Amino acid sequence: MREHRRGLSGFKLAVLLLQIFIFTACGTGFPGVASAFQPALRAAMPPTASVNPVSVAPTGGHGRVVMVIVDRLSIGDLNAVPMPHFRALLQKGALGLMNDNTAGGQIPENTYASIGAGAHIAASGTAALGLNSGEKPPAGTAAAGEAYRWSTGRKAPAGSLVELGIAGIVRQTAKLPYPAQPGLLGSALHAAGLKTAALGNADTPAGLQRQVVTVAMDGRGLVDGGDVSDDLLTSDPQFPGGMRTDYKKLQARFMRLPADTAFTVIETGDLSRLEEERQNTLDAPLQAQRRQALARIDDFLGWLAGRLDLRRDLLLVVAPTAGGNTITGVNYLTPVLAVGNGVSPGLLTSSTTKRPGIIMNTDLAPTVLHFFGLPAVGMDLTGQPLQVLPAHNRLQALTTMQNQLVLTYNARPILQRVYIFYQFILLLVSLYCIFWRRIRAGRILEPFLLSVMVVPLVYLLLPLLPQVNIALLGLELFVLTVVITWAVVALHRSIGLDPFIVLCFANAGLILIDALLGSPLQKNALLGYDPIVGARFYGIGNEYMGILIGSILIGSTALLTRLPHRRRLLLGLIGLFYAVSIYILSAPYLGTKVGGAIVMTAALFTTFLLLLGVRFNWRVVLLVIAGVAAVLGGFMFYDLHRPEQLQSHIGRNTALVLQGGWPVILDIIRRKSEMNIKLVRYTIWSRILLASIGSLAILFYRPVGVMASIRSKYPDLYKGFIGVTLGSILAFIFNDSGVVAAATTMVFGAPPMIYLVLQEQRSAA
Repeated sequence: MREHRRGLSGFKLAVLLLQIFIFTACGTGFPGVASAFQPALRAAMPPTASVNPVSVAPTGGHGRVVMVIVDRLSIGDLNAVPMPHFRALLQKGALGLMNDNTAGGQIPENTYASIGAGAHIAASGTAALGLNSGEKPPAGTAAAGEAYRWSTGRKAPAGSLVELGIAGIVRQTAKLPYPAQPGLLGSALHAAGLKTAALGNADTPAGLQRQVVTVAMDGRGLVDGGDVSDDLLTSDPQFPGGMRTDYKKLQARFMRLPADTAFTVIETGDLSRLEEERQNTLDAPLQAQRRQALARIDDFLGWLAGRLDLRRDLLLVVAPTAGGNTITGVNYLTPVLAVGNGVSPGLLTSSTTKRPGIIMNTDLAPTVLHFFGLPAVGMDLTGQPLQVLPAHNRLQALTTMQNQLVLTYNARPILQRVYIFYQFILLLVSLYCIFWRRIRAGRILEPFLLSVMVVPLVYLLLPLLPQVNIALLGLELFVLTVVITWAVVALHRSIGLDPFIVLCFANAGLILIDALLGSPLQKNALLGYDPIVGARFYGIGNEYMGILIGSILIGSTALLTRLPHRRRLLLGLIGLFYAVSIYILSAPYLGTKVGGAIVMTAALFTTFLLLLGVRFNWRVVLLVIAGVAAVLGGFMFYDLHRPEQLQSHIGRNTALVLQGGWPVILDIIRRKSEMNIKLVRYTIWSRILLASIGSLAILFYRPVGVMASIRSKYPDLYKGFIGVTLGSILAFIFNDSGVVAAATTMVFGAPPMIYLVLQEQRSAA
């Protein structure tokens, strides 16, 4: 007990941390792997994960870039419809799935503009405002070039295309919490003396659809040449809406483009028209027309490939917008094909995603610039140039990947709601048993409380099992949870093996091993991140960051409690384990978690000092802050000085801060705060976080004496609970999805504490 008198009272510190957390939450709007697994692990890992990617860059002199837009195309379309010309190009090129996020909704106006900006922006209300300069707007009396001069004060060059909505796009972009520039790709090409062009449209009887202009335009809303008029359409009574693209005219316009046109964007348009007519057409004729439209697009691709010199030119086939009534169902990620100079057969990836077969729409603009040898340094581009990983059976591999991602995406909200509701009910029933001293019922609850800590482990193991549908996934989750919980309880009752030690080190160990292997399990885990959402693609996500921190703290302090006679040796090993864990979570090529580096370093360092019996004062607090700064600064410095194509978001954000100074820092803080406020209000995780914090706060005061008894009986474990509480608070503050990380950290806070209280009551009885 002498050691505990030397340090700060754990009880007071815990209460203080809870008060700080509740104050912070209210202020931000808080509402009232063994050898047997190796084959499965290899199956879960993405193909060619161990092969270094090759950047898409010309091997010799570069020619031109042609981007063909087939909006609403899905990977299922490529499997369902014979497209011989596309498949011939695929044999020579690289294929990937693209996330189509924007700063607004995933609608063509926003997805097209985001490609041209190389950043997520919004351009709502501008679909009908891209025109030939000599063309009259539908509601106008003067030519578009004259209207452009009125709205911008600039003269549109003869033969150019104009985006009359450029002022609105600029205003929408200015409201974003990060720097971005509409038409940045076109501006960079124009600055280098290169010409741009756009051809085609997606017009329907309901109105003009000229968003193709925003892909090729510069920051002034200008494209050097091309044609987006309705002259490129033909009447077709069989086609929904009565008009479709005339590919003969589109071919003729392409051949008329000046020979020095460097970047051309071609809109095929027909799949977009079918999507617009979806509500007015039955599925059978709609799908029949879709197959015919894909056949015409395939013929056009075959014709275009014959007019390009793919030894010098680069052809990109892109679907900017997901969703829609595709042949094989709803589309979440869209296919991108790259073929030509600098592209070898394989899967597309980028430094943005670091995931074979997955890219972001913001990666296309940097790829075009990189192809022409133009520097992207200092530009407001959030993507990175495309890279290629050698792979076979690319279409099949991406189809399998998308099916898995869609299953996980659809199952996640259902199964997580069940898990959170289960925790909530369990907390309420447990508190009832504690306050009304239902000893027998409390004993029955103990395995259920342990099962809460089993579920994150099972989530991480599920990718090793076959996953066919949500029902099977839910059954596997239930059975594995029951089996592991039963095994842990049986081991505890038969040989006295502490369940906290088993579950915590199983969770932490699997997360760390998975991170060292490139996170193959977390990429497909129900509690992992999701390329469809697109918030994170690699490393350790917020959910498992919280699980990792909580499990390490409770597992290590439970081990000290179980083996007090090995205290000195264990403290050394625990300190080493803490350091290795911080490294894995923070390293740019492993966990890549900036906020996690702050949270884990502070929580683990504080807990370790408490275990050493250090008395906390302002100097010790400053020491902890200095330790956090040293760890964070070291990883930022390291990542910043790696080659740009290898950098994670740690190095890129550091570069932005160094270039922009305090305004960039304030933008980052504001963006993270806005995300936290949004999640606190709308995510179900905030409910279980509040319930967990409330349960702990109640137990600090009632029943009288029970918390003091636990602190006295399990002093080291009690310090672990202090560390978990601190970690939860810091996770909430320093992560842009902090409420989720805080809630998962508390998985190892409230349930284990309630478990101990129930045991203490039974012992006292």
